[in-house]
Amino acid sequence: MLAFIGGSGFYKLGKMIKEHKIETEYGSALLQENELLGQRVLFIPRHGPEHKLPPHRINYRANVAALKKLEVSGVLSVYATGGISDYAPGDLVLVEDYLSFWIESTFYDDFSSGIKHVDQSNPFDTEMEKNMLEIAAVKGIEIKKGGIVATTPGPRFETKAEIRALKNVGANLVSMTLGRESPLLAEIEIPHSALVIVTNYACGISDKPLNEGEVLEMMEKKNAEVLSLLEGLVEKAR
Repeated sequence: MLAFIGGSGFYKLGKMIKEHKIETEYGSALLQENELLGQRVLFIPRHGPEHKLPPHRINYRANVAALKKLEVSGVLSVYATGGISDYAPGDLVLVEDYLSFWIESTFYDDFSSGIKHVDQSNPFDTEMEKNMLEIAAVKGIEIKKGGIVATTPGPRFETKAEIRALKNVGANLVSMTLGRESPLLAEIEIPHSALVIVTNYACGISDKPLNEGEVLEMMEKKNAEVLSLLEGLVEKAR
């Protein structure tokens, strides 16, 4: 069964059948079992259905551990991001790589059961990426490639100096969540692909002050396209 994780502005997926509260050693996770095109899928609204959880308060480990417990076959996660370079607001982008070396995100709090260093040469699933691009082509939806996402702690927006620094080290997009989630999915060996919506230009890229309203407004505009792509993945998985 496929699972989807939705970010800011993406809180619903298909028809909800029921909610599951899954207990894990990292705490409890609330997942929705939904019906999409007649198929069962799992969905996690990352910030909660009413967006009550800021990025630094989300229990990422419990969410990912719950997906493993439910034996999902793959995860597509959706993120709202700020554009640093290469992309403009409204662009849909598949993530190629990420930067999060300043953020702790791991299941391995000790090495008592053996040393664990997970390879991240190719952090995202190439088969899922191929499927996404094929689906987009059929549906006439443009998806760009090459996203390199830096993750910052949040919940504040980044400063101009931080964005300049992130650009200098190779990031073209910025998020408050991706670099917390992706390492965990890699450690637990769940195939994972990440689709981002560029909701706004990052701080200093434009002269306009940032606000959460423009993020949610752009997500609302792109929800139909994102949902169409997710439906395509469900169809391919039949």
